[in-house]
Amino acid sequence: MGWRDERRKDQDAAAARNLTAQLAMREQERADRAVQAEQARKDRAEKAARWQARRAAVAGWVRAHAMHLLFLPIILIPAVLAWPAMAVYGREIFGAWGVLLPGFTEGSMWAFAFAVTMARAAGRPVGWLVVGVWVCCAVAGGLNFAHGYTQPGGGISDGVVMAAVSVGGVVVHQLITARPRGPLPTRAERYAAWLARLAERRTVAVRAAAVRHAVADVSGDGTARLVFQPGLVRLGRTWWGRARLVPVIVPGLPPGPLPGIDPATETLVDEITAYLADTAASQSRNRPGTGQTPSGTDQVVLPPDVPERVARRVPALLARVREGIQAGVLPARPTRTEVQRFLKVRAQVAIVVTYALYGGGDGNSPAGAVS
Repeated sequence: MGWRDERRKDQDAAAARNLTAQLAMREQERADRAVQAEQARKDRAEKAARWQARRAAVAGWVRAHAMHLLFLPIILIPAVLAWPAMAVYGREIFGAWGVLLPGFTEGSMWAFAFAVTMARAAGRPVGWLVVGVWVCCAVAGGLNFAHGYTQPGGGISDGVVMAAVSVGGVVVHQLITARPRGPLPTRAERYAAWLARLAERRTVAVRAAAVRHAVADVSGDGTARLVFQPGLVRLGRTWWGRARLVPVIVPGLPPGPLPGIDPATETLVDEITAYLADTAASQSRNRPGTGQTPSGTDQVVLPPDVPERVARRVPALLARVREGIQAGVLPARPTRTEVQRFLKVRAQVAIVVTYALYGGGDGNSPAGAVS
């Protein structure tokens, strides 16, 4: 094989390589065009989707604000008419700078109106903002009425027209953006709300009275805390009308502690009451019918040396105690403390009543005394 054959083989191999490279390049170009076409299709689809979404959003907004769009000309036309007129009036009064007057008269109305709308959307209170709207409407309407009334050839009718046009847009805006009124409460709901308000007022009054009657516990470092007397109370009034707390006994509920009595003193008084009751029982067995007996009443056994003013009260108080026992307000054998709480009397009087209750007058036993 000569050099010519070798050269021919080299040329054939180079031609084959060139052909393969060209085919690969064309295939790559075809793949790139396919990718570009797919990307262009995706871009067109995304653009169409965005346009469709934007158009749907606009259509939805228009549907949601159809009523607002309906009133938009009614809102804009008065503003277009009132602003230039008020600018002319301001220039007549203040000179060149007077053209800024509608920024106060008309602008303040719209600022408050938009503030009301934004506050309602955010769930914030709008009471004072609404007041600002109507105050600014009154100011703008008054100034526009003055402009129409004082302009050359003007009169009351011109002033009324200019005032109505000035505030008409804001009034319409407030009417269409006002929060709709909720359903009216039923009679039962109104009654329940009234009871809740009454209970809250009474609770506040009781707490205020408790704070006024509380005592202070002062510690060694100078700090103080209020100490309240627990128990069952009702709200009463002093003769000058001030609220006060009155201890009460409620059937079925444990009575609260009696205020102002030392526990040691209360125990001692109970022991004295028991001793006097035993003494009265012995006297009734040995000398029945003895003791101080107020005239015109049943036999009532009283301790020795009872003041006359106390002795006169004992029969009526004793009858009240027996009624309380029969009604279940007091137990069958009440103690001196329970009698004192029930009658709301001093400890000395309660001792005498308890003595008479267990001393006998219509029987020989406490049960017989109240039967």
